[in-house]
Amino acid sequence: MLHPTETVVSLSGDPYSDVAVASARRLKGYDAPRPFVCLVPGLDAARALCAAWPQAAERLARAFWPGPLTLVLPASPEAPHSVQEAGRIALRPAADPVSAALVGAWGKALFSTSANRRDEPPATEVSAALEALGSGPGGEAIEVALVPVGGSARVTGARSGLPSTIVDVGAGAPRIVREGAIGADAIREVVGDLQPRR
Repeated sequence: MLHPTETVVSLSGDPYSDVAVASARRLKGYDAPRPFVCLVPGLDAARALCAAWPQAAERLARAFWPGPLTLVLPASPEAPHSVQEAGRIALRPAADPVSAALVGAWGKALFSTSANRRDEPPATEVSAALEALGSGPGGEAIEVALVPVGGSARVTGARSGLPSTIVDVGAGAPRIVREGAIGADAIREVVGDLQPRR
């Protein structure tokens, strides 16, 4: 399913379905398994998918959620396995109305990955994402989420085109895995020192 978020257009689906996750990887052109972010309904839903919830996670979630900050934490037994990497799961609640409505209606996590082929820039319009992915193997199965009246099928706002910032908060001081819509300085203001990036 394609839909706009507050950052880029997302290719989303059921993270508990190995078929859906594998299909999304094929659409993007990935040959090997790789993790996907999960959009969640909110803070409680995120905590339920984590085996640990350190204070840094709480502070960052309170400061930036819902929004373009993804937290990486140890996965609980209830978390979907097919989107994890090394027993860890990446989570965020999106702030835009389309994503929030989809996750709310679904009632649980949805995997989310930028709707573009590997090594191509992320799409900021659903039509561009559909053009990029629709011609690939399995592209005929892509659905486009209905955009509510008054909504937009393109990403809008200052964060348009920037992916979410990913912060690993699972062990020790937090570490920025990918800097995106929220800068490192803003993260430091909330949690203090950061581990060096790898």
